[in-house]
Amino acid sequence: MVCTTKDPYKKKSDVKSFFFKKFNSLCYAIFKVYDHEVYFASACIILNFFHFAVLCQKPMRTSPIYPIMAFVALMDILVMLYDVNRLAVEIVQEHTDCFSLEEDFTVQQMEVFWDCFRNYARRCSTWLSFCITLIRVLVIKYPLNNAFSKPSTAIYFIIGVILLCAPIHLIDPYRFKIDRYEGDVYWNCDDYPVAYNRYYYIYDSEFYTGNDQIVAKVHKIADGTISKLLPSISAIIVTVILIREMKRMNTKQSTSKSRLSRSTSKLVLALTIPYFFAVFPLGVVCVLSPFSFTNKLPDQGLRLYAVLGVGERLFSVILVITTATHMMICLLMSFEYRKTAKSFFLCKTAKAVNLIKVSNGRKCTDYSQQKVLYV
Repeated sequence: MVCTTKDPYKKKSDVKSFFFKKFNSLCYAIFKVYDHEVYFASACIILNFFHFAVLCQKPMRTSPIYPIMAFVALMDILVMLYDVNRLAVEIVQEHTDCFSLEEDFTVQQMEVFWDCFRNYARRCSTWLSFCITLIRVLVIKYPLNNAFSKPSTAIYFIIGVILLCAPIHLIDPYRFKIDRYEGDVYWNCDDYPVAYNRYYYIYDSEFYTGNDQIVAKVHKIADGTISKLLPSISAIIVTVILIREMKRMNTKQSTSKSRLSRSTSKLVLALTIPYFFAVFPLGVVCVLSPFSFTNKLPDQGLRLYAVLGVGERLFSVILVITTATHMMICLLMSFEYRKTAKSFFLCKTAKAVNLIKVSNGRKCTDYSQQKVLYV
């Protein structure tokens, strides 16, 4: 806990004392919300489950964007399962007199597993969100290249992201170590609520924190840069290009092709921009965290640690809320998504949207279909 009621500036500076009190109030508020993050996560899992189910319907397989969005929704679900796992353990603890030795070790193993898996899933989700914007830019800039419009293109992007995130993930399983408490006080389960005492505990491994935390520092800086800052900065650049292309299309004659293209581009922007506004600050926090404590300036390190701790929890909650809005945004901005979602929730047979594909500027004639899709 980085919040404190003790004001170190009370007798030194009224200005610093004022800002300290404001920061401390913000700190307590954020930590209180963060303690209930599991409820946000539970709602996010439910929404993303239906979001994933709709995106997997056959009518949504007309573009590589939608399969990638489905995979992002799946990754977001897996990220949130970490909080659900912790809540499940707390509920079991409250209704169980004591964990057995084997049960407690399994619980701690699951804690480590979900933490590692959450980190990997979040890295994949971030890069895939960037890929959605990138594909949209490529489709607009190179309309005659059908490769960027094929749904199968999503497979290559997904595999590429999985491989890209794998190297940085190799350190995660070695971050923690599970060890057993010493002393009978932790093993006595005769009196409730001794169940809150555990046989095993998790701590940072010597491999990760040894040698002046060299591995931890390198890993956090690399993770923050590769998994958060780099995709966020790249997304900003690609977003600027996408907006320029949209403005260029607006200057041309308004046709069904340009209107459909602008609608899809606006959907992509609405999904990615809020997401990276939460991811980028988390990347900054991750990169700066190794410098939160220094031997030369311990007081400044402590202050930086407090700010980073508050920032991490604040933007983690914002990220959870942002992922929960994806389904709502698609419902509001995509006719194809609304139609497919309606068929899904009404348990009707999903039919492909009545569209005629246009490839290389030539309309594919199909008199059984009455609308035109430009890719």
